[in-house]
Amino acid sequence: MNDNWTNKSRSRRETLKSIAGVGGLMAGGAMISACGSNGGAQQAEAQPNMQNVDFSDPAQSLRAFVKATANLDPTIETPGWFGGTVFGDTRRDRPLKPLIGFEGFGVVRAEEQSDGSFKIYNRELAFYKDLKTGEFIDQWKNPYTGEICDVKPIHNMTVNAHLIVSEKFGVAIEMDFDGTLMQVPLPLGWDRFGDNVFSTFEVHTAFPSELTPEEWPRESAGKVLRIAEIFQRVINYEELANQDVTGAHYDGTWTRVGPWLPWMRQGQTDGSVIFRSFMTKLKTMDDIPAPLRKITEERYPEYFQAPPASSWGSKNDSSFSVYAAENEPLPALD
Repeated sequence: MNDNWTNKSRSRRETLKSIAGVGGLMAGGAMISACGSNGGAQQAEAQPNMQNVDFSDPAQSLRAFVKATANLDPTIETPGWFGGTVFGDTRRDRPLKPLIGFEGFGVVRAEEQSDGSFKIYNRELAFYKDLKTGEFIDQWKNPYTGEICDVKPIHNMTVNAHLIVSEKFGVAIEMDFDGTLMQVPLPLGWDRFGDNVFSTFEVHTAFPSELTPEEWPRESAGKVLRIAEIFQRVINYEELANQDVTGAHYDGTWTRVGPWLPWMRQGQTDGSVIFRSFMTKLKTMDDIPAPLRKITEERYPEYFQAPPASSWGSKNDSSFSVYAAENEPLPALD
């Protein structure tokens, strides 16, 4: 990493968790720009500055990705909404069980560097919902155990990333492995169908859990966390090709397969949870649904802003690291 990424060595465990955190970044921190008008109805419409995008060129691919998921204007902070259902899987011989709903948003800001790389500043927040009423909830009855659990919202204060063009990998994330700068491939898939571009981005990781079974017998899903996140977006090609537009709109889906959440108190029970959600870029904070905006104002008002430049180099958050920092281990069951 460069000196702006971190001012101290990071362990391999921290680095792997940072890679996983990129998934949350791409899900929740994907926003839209405020595009200027092309002129009044009585005036001749200015011709847009169009330039074909070569998605096979890593530099153009990265720039298109940032334009779609954030904004090329470093002064613009833009929100992206996501929401859906969490399913559970404890046995392979029966269907998935819908467990709980969720809804949230992220706020991202991108800063292009002189070498063509981008510093991505992202913050994400989500609350869980009752599947029947659609109301946000603070307690949840575990259908597998019957236990009443305190619900912990997703609130990751910092999920930053340094996206670069690598001679070896093409688009990559630059990170620090125990004091050594390393480049991790960031594969970006693009498929154009007429006026639309379909973007696919996937993160598949397995890394040591910060919640060890020995210390967190009720909350830990095991020594290793295996997480897969898949993001699929539909973007208008002309918005990507228009050089006068700094941000392109998208609609899409986010799917996440991972271990039991700590607050579900499933311990090392076999199985996993699957997040299935829609996501979309928003024009302004006013587009955040009123109930979500209200609960955010009451509980986490600081999440309406992307992390400041001073956050660069700080440790990225995840649902697991935040839980470990804010909670004490529950005693093991007799």
